[in-house]
Amino acid sequence: MGLIRAVFDAAFRQGGGRLKPVGPRWPLLLFHVDTGGCGGCGMELQALATGPYDAQGAGFGFVQSPCAADALLVTGAVTRAMMPVLETTWQAMPTPKGLICVGNCAVDGGIFTENYAVMGGLDRKVQIDLRIPGCPPSPQDVLEGLCSLFGKRLEDSAAAAQADGAGSSSTSS
Repeated sequence: MGLIRAVFDAAFRQGGGRLKPVGPRWPLLLFHVDTGGCGGCGMELQALATGPYDAQGAGFGFVQSPCAADALLVTGAVTRAMMPVLETTWQAMPTPKGLICVGNCAVDGGIFTENYAVMGGLDRKVQIDLRIPGCPPSPQDVLEGLCSLFGKRLEDSAAAAQADGAGSSSTSS
């Protein structure tokens, strides 16, 4: 549903200026691991790279290797088969590093209760630096959550970008 929302937002958005980076390092590099579940959160993360969301323009990028990542972004309920993969990924990341859980399943297991195959969410197992709840959270919610890491709101960044664009424009409408 959120992916469809992203398409409509991209098609009908008014005055979409590029966002200024919000992080201390541009971009903050994220490595995504889907540990199980329906895949809805993963699809919403794909929408971040396109359309009105422009994660890189907001100061966030995705990398293909945990060795290059600043934060581990986890989606899905943690299955017992994926726990060793998650631990290996965490160990491969350089310090300092952070853990971000996107979606109810990654945070507390969501609809997936703990059983022989599923360990549930990460909230009772490790310290989470950022929780972005939702089933699935929209790309806007994910971007808002990421921006909150730096104490800034997405609207503040967008307003600043539009103000910079308005101040340097030689035409008026």
